[in-house]
Amino acid sequence: MLGGYLKRAAILGLVATTAVTTLAACGSSKDSSGGKSKGPVTLTYVNWDGGMQDVVDEWNRLNPDVQVKLSKPSGTGYTLYNKLITNNRAGTNPDITEVEYQALPALIANKVVVPIDDYVGDLSGDFDKASLAQVQFDGKTYGVPQNICPMIFFYRKDVFDRLGLKAPTTWDEYAAAAETIHQHNPKQFIGNFTAADAGWFAGLAQQAGADWWTASGSKWTVAIDDAPTRKVADYWGGLVQKGLVSPEPNWSPQWNTDMNNGTLVGWVSAQWAPNQLPGIAKDTAGKWVAAPLPAWTPGDRTVGIWGGETEAVTANSKHPAEAAKFVKWMNSSAGGAKILIEKVAAFPASKANQQLDALKTPPTFMSNQPDYNTLMAQQAGNARTFQIWGPNANVTFDSYSNAFAAALQNKTPLSAALPQIQRATVDDMKQRGFDVTG
Repeated sequence: MLGGYLKRAAILGLVATTAVTTLAACGSSKDSSGGKSKGPVTLTYVNWDGGMQDVVDEWNRLNPDVQVKLSKPSGTGYTLYNKLITNNRAGTNPDITEVEYQALPALIANKVVVPIDDYVGDLSGDFDKASLAQVQFDGKTYGVPQNICPMIFFYRKDVFDRLGLKAPTTWDEYAAAAETIHQHNPKQFIGNFTAADAGWFAGLAQQAGADWWTASGSKWTVAIDDAPTRKVADYWGGLVQKGLVSPEPNWSPQWNTDMNNGTLVGWVSAQWAPNQLPGIAKDTAGKWVAAPLPAWTPGDRTVGIWGGETEAVTANSKHPAEAAKFVKWMNSSAGGAKILIEKVAAFPASKANQQLDALKTPPTFMSNQPDYNTLMAQQAGNARTFQIWGPNANVTFDSYSNAFAAALQNKTPLSAALPQIQRATVDDMKQRGFDVTG
C-alpha cells in the first residue's frame, strides 16, 4: 500500500473526453435485472499494489460463483486513469479499478465509474466523515474507502534526546526545535520542504482549514490561494528562508542519503511512512518515533491526510452488483481488512477494522513503538479533508511542483506562487467546460 508515495511520479494530464459541468450526471449503477447477474460471474480487477493477489484469492475461495481475476496495469497513477478514460468510450475497461482519492472526481466527471449505493448500502456506521468525503459526491457513493493516511511527524529520537528536545506539539515548537537542531549542527535539519509533493502540501493545508474546491450543483469554486493555504506557505517559506529546513524534495537520491545519514532528523509524512523508510533510510531502523502532527493552536488535534485510495466499479462493468459486493467485502469485512493489513500494508479506513489483532504488531521499522497503530487510529479519527477534490487535481499538482520549485530556485515567497496554481486550476476547469469561479 503506497498511500501518497506515487505522488513522486511525474504527473500526467488527464484526458478530457467531453465538456462536463457536474460530477452528478454519471448514470445509474443498476441494470435492467436490478444489477445482479445470472449464473457464474468473472470480474476483472486492475490494481498495482503488491500483495493484492492474496485478497483476491481469499474472495475467490469464499465465492465460487463470483470469481475475480486480478491484473496489474501497464502504468500506475494518472497513467492508468488516462487509459481508463480513453478505454471507457470503447467499452473495454475492467469491472473494478484502483483509484487514488484525489483522482476519483476526474473519473466521475468523465463517466468512467458509477455510483454503488444500491449495492453497498449506508456506510456511515463504519466509516468516519473524512473517509467518506473521499468517495461520496453529490449524495452518491463511488467506492468504499480502503485506507486512511493521517499526517504524522516522524523524528529521530536519539538526536532529540541528545539535545533535550521533545516532539513538538505545535508548529511554533517545531520551528523552535528546527532552530535548536540547526544551531547545534549547521549540517543538520529537522526536516525538509518538498516542492515535489503537492499531496503533502495539500494535507497541511487541510489541517489549517483550507478547502481548495467546493461545489454546489454544477457550480464550482476554487480557493487554493486562500488564507489558510497562505498561512501554511508563509510558515514553510520562513523556515526555508532562515535555512532551518532543507529544500531538498522528497524521493530524490540526495534526500534519501540525507534521511539515512542523519542530515535530516525528522519527516512530516503520513501513516504509510514506515513501509517506505526501509528503502529510504535503512541504516536508521529503531531510531525513529512517530508523534502527532504539530498543531497551529495548542490542543487542536486536527490533521490532514496524505494519500489513500479506493476501488471503483466502472461504467463498462456488466456485473456492477457483484463488483460492488467484492469492493465492500475487501474494505469493510474483517477478513478482507486482515489480508490488506498483512499483505498490502494498508491501514483500514473502516473504524471497526482499526482494532483488528493484525494491527497489534507495529510495522517492522517501528518495532520500538509497539503502540504505533494505536496512534494511527487516534489520528485517523482527527483527520480533516477537503470537502471535495477537484476534477483536475492532476493539473493543480503539476502546477504546484512547477511554481514552488521556481520559488525555491528564485528565493521568492512561497505564498506568491499560490495565485499561479490557482489560475492554472481555474483556467483548466473552464477549458473543460466547468462553471467555475475563483
